[in-house]
Amino acid sequence: MVVEQQKNLYSIDEENEKSSFDFQKIFTLFLLNWKWFVLSLIICIGASYLYLRYSTPVYSTVAKLLVKDDGDNGRRGRLSEMANLGIISNNYGLENEMEILQTRTLAAEAVRDLKLYVSYWNKGRFKNNILYKDQAVNVDMDPAHVEKLNQPVNMTIKRDGDNYVVNGTYFVSLGENMYSGPYEINTTVKMLPATIRTKAGTIYLTRNATRVMNDGDEEIVSICSPMAMAGKYSGSLAVSQTSASSSTLNLQLNDQNIQRGIDYLSQLAICYNRQANEDKNEIARRTEAFVNERLEKINAELSTTEGALEDYKRSNRLVDIKTGASNSVTNLSSYEQKLKDAGTQISLLNSLIQFVERPGNKYQVIPSNVGLQDAASTSLINDYNKVALERNRLLRTASESSPVVEELTSQLNDISVSIKMALGQAKRNLEIQRDAVASQYGQYNSEVARTPEQERILTQIGRQQEVKSGLYLMLLQKREENSISLAATADKGKLIELPQFAGVISPKSIMIMLIGFVLGLCIPAGILYVIQFFRYRIEGHDDVESLTDLPIIADVAVANDAVKTRADIVVHENQNNQMEEIFRSMRTNLQFMLKEGQKVIMFTSSTSGEGKTFNAANLAISFALLEKKVILVGLDIRKPRLAELFEIDNHHNGITKLLMKDNPTWTDVEKEILPSEINPNLDLLMAGPIPPNPGEIVTRPSLYTVIDQLKEHYDYILIDTAPVGLVTDTLQVGKVSDATVFMCRADYTPKSAFGLINQLNAEKKLPNMSIVLNGIDMSKKKYGYYYGVGKYGKYRYYGSYGKYGSYGKYSSSRYGTYGTYGNKYGNENDNSLKLK
Repeated sequence: MVVEQQKNLYSIDEENEKSSFDFQKIFTLFLLNWKWFVLSLIICIGASYLYLRYSTPVYSTVAKLLVKDDGDNGRRGRLSEMANLGIISNNYGLENEMEILQTRTLAAEAVRDLKLYVSYWNKGRFKNNILYKDQAVNVDMDPAHVEKLNQPVNMTIKRDGDNYVVNGTYFVSLGENMYSGPYEINTTVKMLPATIRTKAGTIYLTRNATRVMNDGDEEIVSICSPMAMAGKYSGSLAVSQTSASSSTLNLQLNDQNIQRGIDYLSQLAICYNRQANEDKNEIARRTEAFVNERLEKINAELSTTEGALEDYKRSNRLVDIKTGASNSVTNLSSYEQKLKDAGTQISLLNSLIQFVERPGNKYQVIPSNVGLQDAASTSLINDYNKVALERNRLLRTASESSPVVEELTSQLNDISVSIKMALGQAKRNLEIQRDAVASQYGQYNSEVARTPEQERILTQIGRQQEVKSGLYLMLLQKREENSISLAATADKGKLIELPQFAGVISPKSIMIMLIGFVLGLCIPAGILYVIQFFRYRIEGHDDVESLTDLPIIADVAVANDAVKTRADIVVHENQNNQMEEIFRSMRTNLQFMLKEGQKVIMFTSSTSGEGKTFNAANLAISFALLEKKVILVGLDIRKPRLAELFEIDNHHNGITKLLMKDNPTWTDVEKEILPSEINPNLDLLMAGPIPPNPGEIVTRPSLYTVIDQLKEHYDYILIDTAPVGLVTDTLQVGKVSDATVFMCRADYTPKSAFGLINQLNAEKKLPNMSIVLNGIDMSKKKYGYYYGVGKYGKYRYYGSYGKYGSYGKYSSSRYGTYGTYGNKYGNENDNSLKLK
């Protein structure tokens, strides 16, 4: 019962140690390597300071943009009412506007307007300072080529006296993601403005009136395509909604220049409104284009119609068809009368001519005042009639042969000839006049006859002209209305809060210094962790504790060779040193593990060289100091070492002789037992001669007989066995044992060996297993600190062993060949045993 309580206390103590494992490990790691941590902190914090000193800060610029709703008032009102009821949100389409504000296309417009595709720096001693609007020389490239740049044009402009030395490199675009180059720019400009022609395009240099470049000053310039720069600004712009029920957007831009960020946000709002207005006026522009196109076509058709009307009137000599028709009728009547009068006169002349030419009417009075209009003929007729009347009067009194009558007859003959000639001439004139009047009459008659047709044709032409004129006037009116609509378009977005500086985004001084401090701690810690992670061998108590649930009954330090006695014994009587305490602790823990009547303890390991024999011998001495009869049995019959360890030159006595017998007696056993010559309470039963079949020897029933007889005469039986990871002998020995001490050694036993250890424990192939960690070198900091403040820290004085770290160094070469159970079995005692 007491033993169980003690075991429970031991388990509680172990659990407490495990619960504090993490903190102890971190604390131990820091203290053991504090110099590396301090060095890392100095480097990281110094690097953080240099980063803050020479890095270019990034500033935040903010603005608020109110996005107006273009929906109708009724719909907007309904949406607002529904939003107030909590049914829907009235930010309909606001997400689309947020996406538009962050597009590269919109950003490219702002970049082109502000010429942000050209970046300037003032060359400094340790870093280059950004220039914006205060550069001494303005640089630009022709728009056609700057859009095609797929690699930036980098230039430096240096003032050398009165000249400007321009150096740079550029590439020539050959298509998408294809370019040739690099090509160099090496030129000297004597005065500004200047033009530099390159294969990539024409570069223009102009003077900035706000700043003068002094001799020796150097300006760095970089020209890239607007779309490439737009990607930078669109990525640096954050757009968010102020609230779920508001159409106001927060615009935040991170830029390395405050004024540039402010200008960009202002120009972005302008470009956004311009693009929105273009979208809203797209129908109006299309309408205007359609109206203008139709106006041109109708104007051409109207010109054709008016030309046809003009040609028709010109060809028909028409001014006003109604007035012309009225004049034609009037003229027709007039010429008809004239034609009648002419016919009457001609008929009258014909009658007079016939009268004059009629022989019977010779020397007779010719009719007069009959309406003859020819004055000459009328005058001659009047003269003729006067003479004829005079002759006729004389003939009443005289004869025809009277000289007076003959004279009058002669006159009448002459006048008659003249009258005939005059009447004939008058007749011809009247006929000419009649023909002319008849022709004119016929013309007016034709005009009067054509008037209905002309009126019809003119009506048709006039109707076409009227229709086209009405359509033309209507389109002109629509164009004016459309122009008024375009001019009255309101902006979609309004900056209700102008862009302003909001603070420094990076670098954050406190954050950078904190990161430097954390990195200063994490870098060495990470390196140490990686080193620990990739170490495949155990290093200390906590490694073993993390790999197995078996109890660790002792941590055995490396002893100095100076304190070792025969058989490398480090446990001495009447001393209170570290090694004595270690083996006393091991002894006590094993006593707690053994039940009443149990006394057989076997020592094994996964491979050779882990200290089985050394620890078994010293533990045997520790038990012997209790005045107990103890025997140390060497059952590693393949490679026996007890004789060499205890400096006994006897290889004949041993347990192999007993195992060869079928039923060995105590007398037989007693003959094979030798005194240890170190402590009278300790005896040795060594391996003896090496048999040809050691694997079969340990399976004989004789083993049980020998162990049973030893139990009758000894208080404790300690068995040194072969490594269980190499041979199966130990599993047979485990059948006669009460407890198993499994040895592992720091910086020697691989962590993978604990798979075998845990498997043996899980399958109960070895009895009552426990772990002893051997070979802890206290001269190493990783152990010295842990064990200095840990289990053995309470010991202030260690006698001849000195304080921790005084047990000396040891080399892994002292332990033989690792993992090889061959010709050189090695100094299995990892505490620097020397074969003698």
